Amino acid sequence: MSSTKPFSFDTIEDFDDHIAKSIPNYHLLSNSICDLSTFFLKPETHLIDIGCSTGKLLKKIPFSGKKMGIDISHNLLPLNDSFSNIEFLQADIRHMNELPPASMTLSIFTLQFIPIGDRLKVLQLIYNSLEKGGAFIMAEKTFQPDGLFERVFTNAYYDFKRETFSTEEIMDKERDLRKLMTVQTSQENLDLAGQAGFISGEMFWKFYNFEAWLFVK
Repeated sequence: MSSTKPFSFDTIEDFDDHIAKSIPNYHLLSNSICDLSTFFLKPETHLIDIGCSTGKLLKKIPFSGKKMGIDISHNLLPLNDSFSNIEFLQADIRHMNELPPASMTLSIFTLQFIPIGDRLKVLQLIYNSLEKGGAFIMAEKTFQPDGLFERVFTNAYYDFKRETFSTEEIMDKERDLRKLMTVQTSQENLDLAGQAGFISGEMFWKFYNFEAWLFVK
């Protein structure tokens, strides 16, 4: 029997440290998002982060306008915050019918935890709230349709995680994530984004099976 505690967003402690140790070069991704935001954010609109967790990235992005962070987990959202321009909302994005007008919206490793059948609705909600010329950044873990590359990337990723996690911790988390996360191929994610209306987009960050895309409405 495993001695590690089951992975859960509702109980995990020090989530930001966990993400930094779990996603290769995550700091470069967050820095890139900050840089990209300067091309799109407008003071009279919102910056929205879907699945904002602790709000660390939302706080880091240089923007004096209104920021909104949405997350389903009460454990992750900050209880008190000194940033007067940030609104944190505990909600299930699948049950929201509208979002405030935004010049940039983020979904950073969030869609993979939403049932596939609900993802198009969420993407359409994001698309509809963006002003013309607004940006949507989507980061997702993917799997490779070619079995060779999938095996190579997955095992190289396990080597990366062994720098900070035991083999037991790595495999126990993989088991726990079976019922929480469903990843798709890069093309499947692009197809969904296209169905929602996002036609113009480019990948700007990738490490093994982790990818981030910038779309412009």
